[in-house]
Amino acid sequence: MIYRLRPLALTLTALCGLTLTACATSGTGNKNTDDVSPAAAGAVGDSCEPYGDITMTVGFSEASESIGAGFAKLVEEFEAANTNVTIDLQAKEWASSQQTIRLVMSGDDPPDVMQGNEGWSIDGALWQAGLIANLDAYAELYGWVEEFPESALTVNRFSADGTVLGEGNLVAVPQAIQYVGVFYNKDVLAELGVDDVSVLDDQGKFMETIQAAKDAGRVPVVLGNSEKWPMLHNLSLFNGWYDEPDVIDAWVFNTPGATYDTPGRLKGSQDLVDWAEKGYFNADSQALTLADATARFVEGDSPFFITGTWSLGDVYAGLGDKAGFMLWPTNADGLHRAVGGYSLPFTMSTKTEYPDCAAAFIDFVTASQAAIDAQIEAGRPSATKAGAEAQVDNPMLAQMIAEYERLNADDGLFTWEDWPTPTMGNLMMSEAQRLYVGEITPQQYNTTIQENWDEYMATR
Repeated sequence: MIYRLRPLALTLTALCGLTLTACATSGTGNKNTDDVSPAAAGAVGDSCEPYGDITMTVGFSEASESIGAGFAKLVEEFEAANTNVTIDLQAKEWASSQQTIRLVMSGDDPPDVMQGNEGWSIDGALWQAGLIANLDAYAELYGWVEEFPESALTVNRFSADGTVLGEGNLVAVPQAIQYVGVFYNKDVLAELGVDDVSVLDDQGKFMETIQAAKDAGRVPVVLGNSEKWPMLHNLSLFNGWYDEPDVIDAWVFNTPGATYDTPGRLKGSQDLVDWAEKGYFNADSQALTLADATARFVEGDSPFFITGTWSLGDVYAGLGDKAGFMLWPTNADGLHRAVGGYSLPFTMSTKTEYPDCAAAFIDFVTASQAAIDAQIEAGRPSATKAGAEAQVDNPMLAQMIAEYERLNADDGLFTWEDWPTPTMGNLMMSEAQRLYVGEITPQQYNTTIQENWDEYMATR
């Protein structure tokens, strides 16, 4: 394995019913709808052997050291099973990858396998440009429809003409389930007088504890937002306190008439401003990376770290049983809400010279028993059906899975809010920073976001 580390990173099937035919549509057609066909069925090694000695490039951009280490181990295992294959693993932090991925994939020699992202901004744009392959033939060959829940594949499908998200051709496969919640430090909470963490499930008690931490001279919540995307997840959780998941998802999936500019989302944007002004986040939050913030939380001064379950492995490695994980506190109706779905999925370049081997690699790192074990070791559940039944010994991962079941019982999961337009992610990241530092008002933020959505809808 060649390993180049660069500066570092649901039930959605029902949601697709929000639109008339599928999850969302775009006005730009796909430039290349040719299938990439598999070789004859066989074991993983059989799919790579006909190519002889090859080097296959893989782009990777997860946000956790634990996940990255687990993936590197999977690469080594794949190479051991396919001795003619060397993997050139190109790891980049996610913020950098999302800025360059379209340029990289449109080059003359793109990665054979690339970790993209659901929605229009990354995988939708790559599919429309004819840069990633239709994986349907491989899904049949490897049985992915049986291996994964329908929701995991639905969000990775686009119509052949590139106008509809949520139906048609499978273009990517995810490794894991992930959502955003609250990591907490048990020792710090005990010093603040909270011995029974279950009381923090109440929004009022949670906010009292945050203020108590501030009054005690502590930073209540660690945030690292130099990469710009982590704070969007905090903002989404605020939105979940006030808007229902179906309201949020209707907008994410481009339902005509939906809007970001709701009274609930205005309250959410105001909450972000209020938390910034009250000093609930660390003063250097906009200068720290996610990895920096994780290390800061592990140092043990702050009670809370609000981020995705992708950080569970790193937090547990640093704090062990001193750390815990909980859902975002309930809303006024006593229900849990959280933003989440599936991890960054793997796509195949249409320019690869080794499509069967690339598909074998995608299958191995997402659906094999080794892949399931690697996700558990990294601190997150596999996206596969078998992964849902896998034995879990890590107590914090078991806690996270139990919380996920509570979230689903409340029908509380909603989708990442940066999906609905090709430019929404970058716009949200830049505008949220301006909102945070007081350059714009909550209403100005919400208006700008909705204008981008309206402009995109007008092109369809």
